[in-house]
Order: sequence, then structure tokens, then C-alpha cells
Amino acid sequence: MRTIAFILIFIIYPNFAFAQRNMNEFLQLQPQPQVYYVQPITDVITIDGKDNEDSWSKAVWTDSFKDIEGLQKPHPIFDTKVKMLWDKENLYLFAKLEEPHIKGYLKQKDTIIYHDNDFEVFLKPNLLSPEYIEIEVNALNTVMDLLMTKPYRFGGRANLNWDTKDIESAVYHAGTINNPKDKDEYWTVEMKIPVKSLKYFGEGDQIKANEIWKINFSRVQWLYENTGTTYSKKKDNTGKNLAEENWVWSPIGLVNMHYPERWGHIKFIDSSNQLFIDEQFLSLEKMAWNISYLQQIYRNDKKRYATSVLELSKLYPEILNERKKYGIIFSNSNNFYRVEIKSKTKPTLKTTIDSRGNIYF
Repeated sequence: MRTIAFILIFIIYPNFAFAQRNMNEFLQLQPQPQVYYVQPITDVITIDGKDNEDSWSKAVWTDSFKDIEGLQKPHPIFDTKVKMLWDKENLYLFAKLEEPHIKGYLKQKDTIIYHDNDFEVFLKPNLLSPEYIEIEVNALNTVMDLLMTKPYRFGGRANLNWDTKDIESAVYHAGTINNPKDKDEYWTVEMKIPVKSLKYFGEGDQIKANEIWKINFSRVQWLYENTGTTYSKKKDNTGKNLAEENWVWSPIGLVNMHYPERWGHIKFIDSSNQLFIDEQFLSLEKMAWNISYLQQIYRNDKKRYATSVLELSKLYPEILNERKKYGIIFSNSNNFYRVEIKSKTKPTLKTTIDSRGNIYF
């Protein structure tokens, strides 16, 4: 069974890494993830791939997607952006993907959709739970969805038998699909994702104002040759397909979407109660994960976890500055650590993180 699980991991996402391995990777994980404030709907949304409702006209677009590794990589050649809305029962998504040659071939649900050009949604409604959901869709509106028990690097597995119950999705083409003879403009994806399909017993089946989720969006774009009559993926000198482009809303820093802590935050707001995400909360969360990243690098070198900030500072001296803002207490045993981090200016703001990737606020 263990062998089958690891084969499945590589099928679902072949470029994953178990954990960051060096300081260069650590530094790539430093930019602050994106934040988006989701407005409520004001009229009925019809899921048809078009954003012609009044609510969509008022929704704010995200920033254009960047390369998954960040701003040090070339800017994507085609524009991609998303906007979101909500009501108590649903999250609504609308994505617009610029594309001069719209193409899609996979038609069976739960095939590995990113073998086509695709649009992907990664959702983590419960910040304290390790589980998260991945949804992929191509230009034919073929959907693959799965539940991750936790990130691969912490031993997570992908459950492809899981379904986002009652999800609605639609695709619209500003052009013609699979026609090499003409030039297209863009394709869109519209989704209605029921909250009850994302949450477990006891978590509630409605969205509440000021609730915060983690979310990210990815666009997989393959390089194609156009002969005028057919499309084919470009290949290298060995005959292997050239690597796909990975463009995302909130850059990860690595070619690996399975770092949920690097996804963006969304907050559901309404006109009567618009509270912004606490910057101190974002800083505390980042501090906790920085300790996690540094602990993995330290263990790779020393064959044990660090027992203090002072030991971690041998890798990253700047972490000593964090002691001015936080009280940091390490609890270690063989092959395990747990770190408690508490704000010195706001004592109620605290978190713990451990070597299994569990984080608590």
C-alpha cells in the first residue's frame, strides 16, 4: 500500500518536494502571500461561464498571476486573474484566462486534468485543519477534484474518490476550441462551490462574515507547436515534453502548490461589518512557518532539530530580531519538536507549531 501511495503522489503532482532542503529555498519562501476581501452577492448568479450579473460587475479582480516561483522568474506571457463572491451557502469564483489558442482534450472526470492546459483551485476553509481540497478544470469543463489529508511533505495522501458535492462549473470560450486555424481571445471558468461540501460535521455549513480561509489558484500552461492543422506539445532534444509553465495568484517560491501556508488569505466581508485581516496575525503565522522551514534544514545538517532560536540563528541570523517581538519556547524530544510563539505586545496572539506541520492559534 505504501508503494501505491507514493506512485499516486507522483501521478497527482510530479514536481513536489518533501521539504525545503537549503537556505536558498528558505529565502524563496519569504514573500508575503496575497490577501483578498470577498464581497457578498447582490443578485442571483447563474453559472454559465459569463460574468454578466450585477454582482460580478462590482467584484474586484485579483492581481494578475505570477510565476509560481515568484517575481525573479519571467512574467507569464498570458494574463490570468480571478474574482470572488459569496453568500452563506456558497463561494463563487470567476477566472479569465487570456489564450490565443484554446485547447482541451480530456473528457473523463477525475483524469489528471493538468495534462491539458488547466485552471486549478486550492481551498483550505479550516486554518487549523491539515486537510485541503484541490479542484482542476480544463477548457472542456472536465473536472478533477480531490481531498488532501495533509501536504505531501508531512505524509499526506490524495483521495481521488472524494467529490465536491453539488459543485457547479461552466466554461466560456471567446473563440473556438481545438481549432489551430484561427486566433482566440480567452476562456473563462465560473464555479459555485457549496460550503457544505467543504466542511466537516461540527464546523457548520455556512460562511460567516469575517471568516478567513486559505486559497490559491494555479494555471498550468503547456508549450505547443501549431502546424496550422494540429497542436502538439513542444519537446526537447530527447523527445520529452518541455516542462509546463505554472502561473499562480499567490506565488509559492517553489514549483510545488502543496505548501498551503504560502497560499493567499481570503476574508468574507459584508457592507455592515468590514474588518481587515490583522497584520500581526499574518506576521505571527509567517514566523511560525519560518521556524518550521529552518528546523527542517537544521535537521538535514545536524540530524536533530534545533532546541532554541540561537541554534537556528546559525542558519539565519535575522531570526534573532524576532525575539524582540515574540516569546519563543522550544519543547523537543527525539525526532520531534513543538514551538510556542507568543506576541509580546498582544498576549492573546499566540500560536504553536510542531514537526508534523500542525499549527494552532
